[in-house]
Amino acid sequence: MTDVADGKAKVDAKAKATSKAKADGKTKASTTPGGQSALGGNQPGGTQPGGKQPGGKQPGGKQPGATPAAGGTPSTTPATPSTAAPNPELPPLVQGTPPDPSLNLIGAPPEPWPDNCRCAPLTGMGIDSPFGAKGSAVAIKVSNAPRADPQTGLNRADLIYEEPAHGIMDASRFLAVFHSREIDTIGAVRSARTSDMQLLLPLGRPIFAYAGSNDRTEWAVSERERDGWFVHASERQDGTSVYSRTDQSEHGLFVSRNNLQNKYGGATAPPNPQFSFMDAGNQNASAQPAKRVDLLVAGNHSGFLWDAKSKMWLRFQAGKPHVNKTNGAQIGRSSVIVLTTRYQGSYADMNSMEAVTFPMPGEPARGQAFVLTGPTVTQGTWSRSADGDLFDLRDLQGRAISLQRGPVYVGLVSSLPTVS
Repeated sequence: MTDVADGKAKVDAKAKATSKAKADGKTKASTTPGGQSALGGNQPGGTQPGGKQPGGKQPGGKQPGATPAAGGTPSTTPATPSTAAPNPELPPLVQGTPPDPSLNLIGAPPEPWPDNCRCAPLTGMGIDSPFGAKGSAVAIKVSNAPRADPQTGLNRADLIYEEPAHGIMDASRFLAVFHSREIDTIGAVRSARTSDMQLLLPLGRPIFAYAGSNDRTEWAVSERERDGWFVHASERQDGTSVYSRTDQSEHGLFVSRNNLQNKYGGATAPPNPQFSFMDAGNQNASAQPAKRVDLLVAGNHSGFLWDAKSKMWLRFQAGKPHVNKTNGAQIGRSSVIVLTTRYQGSYADMNSMEAVTFPMPGEPARGQAFVLTGPTVTQGTWSRSADGDLFDLRDLQGRAISLQRGPVYVGLVSSLPTVS
């Protein structure tokens, strides 16, 4: 549970470099076709989510900040899917180090997703959860350290975010959102990060479960709960009524989704849709054929392969299929969204990196986007102009990007993916 030893040095060096760039009147960042910064458009700084300084506010006091969108439902421009053929004039796909074709990255088939209705807000598909469509969204911090792989229950998350756990080249960690699927035991559960809160706000009012955090992060989580962003349920607070341990290691903690729902469901609400879904057979106007994406999220090498039989992107990491522990099923996603994101030292702990998905004063959060849905990829940009906004996904011509129906993965990366 210790942070990377040189994390602060990296943050200090980054801050000095940024100060120099500001003095020169420009910010340097790597670019690809389309001219967007790979690190987003916001300036570095020790700001908290929403661009506010924590200042000298003491725990228990009201922290100034944005409030959720009216009615708890963030707005976005709906995407307009198209059946247009791939555009040969688009820039070529990003190509980094060629992937190793000798590795066997396909394992046991992924579990099929329920298709009994079009009523699940996070997937646009069916529901087999015993809590039905009116159940809460339950967001759980899940470890992705090598000793936690394979995880339990991750394959049944409607939506998975992946971000650094500590330093920018350390292990990654998941924020997994469960709603439509029948699943109880999930883990291994780990601690909260300040990046999580801005990802939770657009959901409406979910349950946020995690294995504690440092005092300043815990204070920030409590303040956002008072602001109505979510209901939090940490191990410190709920103990054995919700959590259980297989051992006393940092990867031995698991949580009961059913107990969370039964305990907190009356104080929460079903989730809001996070993306626009298209009808079967359609594709985005500037989509190009794709079959594989390789990612680096923090220090974790991973990726997805398109599987025509299951019509899913199958996840692999560390050179092998990424599977569910209890039944060996490979984790499958209908859509994989890769967002280049700037990182800064968290205001709660400068040794922990914070994904800047929130706007700074007068400037939206933004970066490049690679949206793999069906056997295609669409290149473009993402932006968020206010706390509570959805990710506004646009292609290089400014047209909204839609997804095929089904479970979604979002990788918040600091380096460009390789798409083939």
